[in-house]
Amino acid sequence: MNEITIDIDNYLTEVEKRQIAREEFRSACARRTQEDFERILSNAAYSLVQKEVDAAFDGNMVDTVRDKAIKVINELNNFNVFRAPNSWDTEPSKGWTYLQEAIESAKPAISQRVLAIVAALESGELRERINDLIGDVIVNKLTSQ
Repeated sequence: MNEITIDIDNYLTEVEKRQIAREEFRSACARRTQEDFERILSNAAYSLVQKEVDAAFDGNMVDTVRDKAIKVINELNNFNVFRAPNSWDTEPSKGWTYLQEAIESAKPAISQRVLAIVAALESGELRERINDLIGDVIVNKLTSQ
């Protein structure tokens, strides 16, 4: 292995070393600021909005917030209410949790209803439905890539 040892003191004065250090520090700060610019602006905007909301919050604002919350709740769709955990939201919504609990507790009733529907089908109709499903599965397997 080849090594070269250089004594930097032979080439740079203390003033030049300080100048280089300042320039590199400024350069590192500029790079970091550029990389984090959007986050810095977003944080500043959130802070500004929070201060403005706090300043505008008076006695009437409580009623306004409650009315808006009720409006939002009334306009929620199934996706909002029954949101399962996913890549972005690691926790399920309360609605999803309650829905799963309701389904679990209703399993006996669901099973009974399914059995009653199957029992009410004529054997020929049930056989035809099963044949159609099996045929669809075979065609999908043969034609899918």
